[in-house]
Amino acid sequence: MKPDQFIETTGGKSVRRPGRWAEVVGALFLVGAGLVFLLQNLGLAPALTPLLWGFLLIAGGLVFLLAYFAGRMHWWPLIPGLALVGSGATLLLGVSRVVPDEVTGTPIFLCLAAAFAAIYLLDRRQNWWALIPGGAMLALTALVLLSGLASGELAGAVFFLGLGLVFAALYFAEIDGKRHNWWTLIPAGALFSLAAVIVLSGLGAEELAGAALFLGLGVTFGVLYLLRSPERPLDWAWIPSLALLGFGALVLFVAGDSLVARAFWPLALIAAGVVLLVMNMRRSKKGRLE
Repeated sequence: MKPDQFIETTGGKSVRRPGRWAEVVGALFLVGAGLVFLLQNLGLAPALTPLLWGFLLIAGGLVFLLAYFAGRMHWWPLIPGLALVGSGATLLLGVSRVVPDEVTGTPIFLCLAAAFAAIYLLDRRQNWWALIPGGAMLALTALVLLSGLASGELAGAVFFLGLGLVFAALYFAEIDGKRHNWWTLIPAGALFSLAAVIVLSGLGAEELAGAALFLGLGVTFGVLYLLRSPERPLDWAWIPSLALLGFGALVLFVAGDSLVARAFWPLALIAAGVVLLVMNMRRSKKGRLE
């Protein structure tokens, strides 16, 4: 066994953990940080200071990544390691100005997405939760990229759509040894509905936007009802489905100053009167026959 390493047994497995070399690298990182602080505070080489900070952040991230690959006992070093690497890359891209500003802010989100993807792949059964923050980081990446290319409404809709896709994908992932976990469809449907609300609001369809959230949630619970089975007792889902669809229809047909809204109640009264007349005529006809 090398002097800078030792073996630890965990769960019947021998795990190699970092020793002296990690302390040396960590000490060098602290020395480098102190030197950069000194240069910054003394006003020396101001043009180089952002570059030094960028390389220093990347070096700090590599320390965490080396610690993970040396031991592989815990996955947590992947998160600060790739976060620091992404922060350093973001800083270096901002200083270099070789890419558009929208691209400059994406490395940190992409690196964090890679970290959570790696955590998920290490143990898909136990680490299914990593798909949620990982997908959120990808959605934030899309939001940053679209911020300079599209309107704020479209960028926001893409963000909620991306989060909804994450929960929709979780439906097919293995969670606690089971697949097709119906509960993931509820946040997926809610997020898809929010994306629809944002898009419709941006298009000026205010009445439809106001009803989209309730209609989308109603459809979501309707899908849950259709997925019912002996293993999934979802017979109750028709109740919130009908309630939400009804409330969404009420908002759509009554709210606002549209032609449909102005004509809804008069037509409803006419329909009610016609029904009463038909019922009265049937009773009269039945009485004559008797």
